[in-house]
Amino acid sequence: MVDLYTHILPNVEKGPRDVNAFLTMAKSLVDQGVKNVVASPTYNGQDLEKQNIMLSVEATNKHLQHAFIPLTILPGQKVTIHYRLIQAFEQNVHLPINHSTKYMFLQLPNENTNVLNEQILYELQLKGIVPIINEPERHPTFLEDSDQLYEIVKRGAIVQLSSDSIVGKNGRKEKKAALTFIDKGLAHIIASGVCADTYESYTLPKAYDMVSRQFGTQILYKFMENADYIVEGKAIFKEQPERVKKGKFLDIF
Repeated sequence: MVDLYTHILPNVEKGPRDVNAFLTMAKSLVDQGVKNVVASPTYNGQDLEKQNIMLSVEATNKHLQHAFIPLTILPGQKVTIHYRLIQAFEQNVHLPINHSTKYMFLQLPNENTNVLNEQILYELQLKGIVPIINEPERHPTFLEDSDQLYEIVKRGAIVQLSSDSIVGKNGRKEKKAALTFIDKGLAHIIASGVCADTYESYTLPKAYDMVSRQFGTQILYKFMENADYIVEGKAIFKEQPERVKKGKFLDIF
């Protein structure tokens, strides 16, 4: 199992406080079937630099090897959309998932600006980057107007849902939105966002179980395979997206 979105690097954001805590967290994830995780610290224009992330990932993988824990940390970054994002990308500031030049995690700012978002996503795709929209079921913009998500997906972006949302930990509205996005072909991967405070109640396996029950094993395998394809820099499976009915989400659970 691959988890594409985690806070696992020691002393980085919500990660473990030290190496021992990191190893405990890593072993817990392995015990639940995880083999690879992407470390995804946030970049909003001034946070952790690409080189520092790479050095931290290298160090943590050495700790795992010495402790004989069969987990591999892959480098990544969650980038908050900002006005200078394209310029920063051209300067090789941002870190796509697993060194690939193909996939990049993007988070919409709280103060959503449609014109800016659309322009940034368009320009990134011109440069060969496939944007992965981080947890739209938790963003008020998409809860209020799912057509915006439909348009983004139709134009080539990928959507990552939170496993916490699917199992209901983020709220009833977020759960309903996440399941509706799956039903309408508006979601492509599931990841946990797990951190030092949440790994003991890790939800990715439970979320996959719920997807299997709600939508069948074929959809489950596509989600899991898409996670593998992304870390390998390959094209993922995407269904034809559909619009969500205006005014409400489908009552599918």
